[in-house]
Amino acid sequence: MKTLLFTFFLLPGILFAQGGLPNEPYIYVEGKAEIKKAADLVSLRFELVARNADQTKANQEVQVKASKIFAMLDERKIAQDDVVASDLRSEPQFQQEPGRPEEQGKLIGYVVTRPFLVKVRDLKIFPQLVDDLIALGGLEFSGIQEGLGKEKEVMDESWGAALADARTKAEKTLKTSGMTIRSVFAISPVNFPEISSRIFGSSQVAFSVARDLMNKQGVSQYRLAPVTVSQSVHVIYLIAPAK
Repeated sequence: MKTLLFTFFLLPGILFAQGGLPNEPYIYVEGKAEIKKAADLVSLRFELVARNADQTKANQEVQVKASKIFAMLDERKIAQDDVVASDLRSEPQFQQEPGRPEEQGKLIGYVVTRPFLVKVRDLKIFPQLVDDLIALGGLEFSGIQEGLGKEKEVMDESWGAALADARTKAEKTLKTSGMTIRSVFAISPVNFPEISSRIFGSSQVAFSVARDLMNKQGVSQYRLAPVTVSQSVHVIYLIAPAK
């Protein structure tokens, strides 16, 4: 059961004539909303890694495999805008002398790394794609992240739901006190420090996801959890006696 936190604040105005707060009666409410949507895309994060005593050869190995990956993604009709592979790192490797970790040993080669971020919008193809990528060799996965293709729309929906929640809680509280909302003084996605230091803890806007990966024979299987969008909104309403 979701717990809703709100506080009714009605004190002499002189106490609030500072920090940009109202100098008249008001109520400060934190509205919250949580929306769950089925993931409709995944983001694959991995790196091509090659090690060689010759830096040029290490780079060539990475670039040859990168070309194969680009071809693989094109075959699966993954848009170029959904692929980010703009970085390249080359680092020297040194031999470490036993018992002397603080000393830099002789140069023994280079590690060339090229990171990739690939968004896959067709969830049916991504398990086989992951298997094929790993089969190339020299590739290190750092994560598979669920996501939403229309993230902004869901964020807007959660913002509207949080505002509605704040209004509902304010009206219910004021009804029992013979007061009513006169106007909105301020709306913020983060708390108002002058008040929250006395009333609330920290607010947050977050995406919460969980993942359960199950491997079986044949194509690897992945079970994607819903993406949960949580939104908090802080609202100051100016209030007056109900007529």
